[in-house]
Amino acid sequence: MKLDRFAALVVDDRRRTVILGVLAVVVVLGLGVPGVALDTTLEQFRGGTPEHAADGYIEANLSGQAPNSTGAFVVVRSDGNALSRDAYEQQLRAQERLRNDPVVGPTLVDDQQPLGIANVVAIVKIRREQGVDPDEITVEPRPSLARQQAAVANLTDRERELYTGYAVTLVLGDVDHTWPEGGAFATVPTSYLPSDRRAESTAIVVSHREDTPPAELARAQTRMAEIVDEEVDGNASVIGDGVVDDELRRSSFDSLAIVGPPAVLFVVAVLLFAYRDLLDVALGLFGVGLVLVWTLGFMGWAGIVFNQLFVAVPVLLMGLSIDYAIHVFMRHREERSPDADGDGDGRPRSVRGGMATALGGLGGALALVTATTATGFASNLVSGIAPIRRFGLVSAVGILGAFAVFALLLPALKVELDERLEAAGVDRRRRAFGTGGGRLSALLALPVAGARLSPGGVVAAALVVTLVAGGGAATVDTTFEQQDLLVEETPAWMDDLGPLAPGDYAVQRNIAYADNATYIYDGTTTQVLVRGDITDEDTLERVQAASDRANRTGVPLVLPDETNATRSPVRVMSDLAEDDEEFAAAYAAADGDGDGIPDRNLAALYDAFFAAAPEGAANWIHRENGDYVALRLVIPVEGTASEPEAAAAARTAAEPVDGDGLDAIATGQPVMNQAVAEDLFETVLEAFLVTLVVVLAVLVAVYRRVEGYASLGVVTLLPVALAVAWITGSMAALGVPFNVMTGLITSFTVGLGIDYSIHVSERYVYELNRGVGAETALERTILGTGGALLGSTATTAGGVAILGLALLVPLQQFGIITALTIIYALLGSVVVLPSLLVLWTRWADADPA
Repeated sequence: MKLDRFAALVVDDRRRTVILGVLAVVVVLGLGVPGVALDTTLEQFRGGTPEHAADGYIEANLSGQAPNSTGAFVVVRSDGNALSRDAYEQQLRAQERLRNDPVVGPTLVDDQQPLGIANVVAIVKIRREQGVDPDEITVEPRPSLARQQAAVANLTDRERELYTGYAVTLVLGDVDHTWPEGGAFATVPTSYLPSDRRAESTAIVVSHREDTPPAELARAQTRMAEIVDEEVDGNASVIGDGVVDDELRRSSFDSLAIVGPPAVLFVVAVLLFAYRDLLDVALGLFGVGLVLVWTLGFMGWAGIVFNQLFVAVPVLLMGLSIDYAIHVFMRHREERSPDADGDGDGRPRSVRGGMATALGGLGGALALVTATTATGFASNLVSGIAPIRRFGLVSAVGILGAFAVFALLLPALKVELDERLEAAGVDRRRRAFGTGGGRLSALLALPVAGARLSPGGVVAAALVVTLVAGGGAATVDTTFEQQDLLVEETPAWMDDLGPLAPGDYAVQRNIAYADNATYIYDGTTTQVLVRGDITDEDTLERVQAASDRANRTGVPLVLPDETNATRSPVRVMSDLAEDDEEFAAAYAAADGDGDGIPDRNLAALYDAFFAAAPEGAANWIHRENGDYVALRLVIPVEGTASEPEAAAAARTAAEPVDGDGLDAIATGQPVMNQAVAEDLFETVLEAFLVTLVVVLAVLVAVYRRVEGYASLGVVTLLPVALAVAWITGSMAALGVPFNVMTGLITSFTVGLGIDYSIHVSERYVYELNRGVGAETALERTILGTGGALLGSTATTAGGVAILGLALLVPLQQFGIITALTIIYALLGSVVVLPSLLVLWTRWADADPA
């Protein structure tokens, strides 16, 4: 269908059918909006990585954690000694309330009730009164909580000191004690003083049912902190998936509540300045709203969850929508201006005639922009990360929605409304932005002058800037920590926002406290999973080499006895041999060279290990159908070590074990987070290259068929490639890393950059084909289309930049980098591309005049 016929159908022949048809589609899709769910966890990104699979294997086969459960950690900071008798009584009383609380109780795992040092001390007293030797005391099966409370109530000062020592060193340090993972130092910090049994804090470890809905888990963990805080002298805080996810969710909504109103006001103000017409502003904003409903509705119908990546989608669609609207409305104004060609009767074009001409000239550009950007974003479907695949699909659907609304609905609706107003005597002619002379026209004339005087010089300068930016782009940080997504503290000025003031955010402070106190828990623990023929004679020597290598990094936690906290089957069996003579004989028999590391008959040694300590052995070595198939190393890390440092140490430790019949892989929360960052970066790079190739292929094919110049597609895409180098270089200069929010900035740059470039190229070729000559074509393009692009850039970049006031640092970074991206897209299309088009016109001899 030719473009003029398409335009006639939209604005004349089928105008009302188009309006009703597009609105009907939006309404149907909009019914899916309530079905959109929010998920701010990182688990969705971790899935599919080898590190995540290894963590799942350990959890299922080599962990004392109850099946189908998730852990939490209640840290009790005491005003005095957290290990006093009064403190123990308070902690047990708090546990009683936790079990009976209607919010917390249903989420707890029946077979793994909360456990703290107070429970273990009470169990030691009960068992000693029963005549059980301290070396034989175990936590499970536990006496009733009421018996534990009675035991602690009758605890003498001497018993408190003695039994606390037993609890820390003997009971929780026993090889058969498998939960919590960190043993004694999951319940007391490494600052614990054995001499007088003192600590400034203690912890209660909790297991929640894994099937607890996120909202209920968040309420339960928040309630746990409240209950414990009410019962103890001091204060309590909770670290767990529930409160972390809750803060991530709340900070997103609080950020939007804070930045949303000023962003909307800014966009409206700029549109009012550009349009100078309330109806056009209202139509533009109405169209943006319809595009968002179209996209979110599709997500709801498709069951796609809204996550951190999707923050970019509304911003992208808002940018494209405002751009489409400005181009349609401004071109319509140009065609109806007094100095336009008119309808042939000496008068300006009618509303309908102006829109038909505008859409006929602009429809090709809108269709090409839609085809290239939608195809480019759809190329993310090749990603190995599921959220990125879904991001690509949703973006493509949203871009198609933008075309339907702004190339079909809005032109038809504007004609309908403008004709009614003009019939009532209201003159709807307005001057297009940037075409009325003055400072704006003078500003837009600068790139025209540069392209006329020295196009080669402009291109050379752009290439120099690109080379400098490209050098910096190689240094962009690709590491990632979960704490990066948490609010550290809220600015003081936000407290004066009344109902919009953000809530309290304490998780990052609580995590920092637990890390600095060097508790051993999931957030500060890495592991190495070893699978294969672990009965091979050199297996344990390689495992010991892995432990030694980890310890030499300086990252593993150092315990109060000055030993490293790194544990492996070698260390556990060596400790067991010191207390069990029968097992000591089996251990010695397996040590052929007498260096303390077993190196022969390992299957027999493992058999003896399971016979001596069945529960403990199963926590370190896994057997299936009588065959020994896997083992693990556990590397607790210093709380002050960063997640990248912890991951690097674990991966370094895995190297001596990996290969020669064994498969070793590092895992744990710090390692999985780094794997997410690395996969994200690799996927972004792959998707970017695929996007460039796909967009280039579409442009070359279209321009060769329509204009006869395949090379015009290369010229149009070149400023976009330059803008990608500029933005990644800017990220390096500003210290902004690739993360789950900023990682797709390259796709965003391509999406908006190609939009801007196509509008300039299409307008330039359109004017050339009208026979006005290259210089006049360039001037009309930059003053007309360039003005629309400037208005679009000011609106979108300014609105997005307000995200710099958000609570979340990654959201602040996303706002700033996205605003820069939009500005760079403008510079590429309005400053660099005109010079490229001049050079291309000369080279291709493309000027009919």
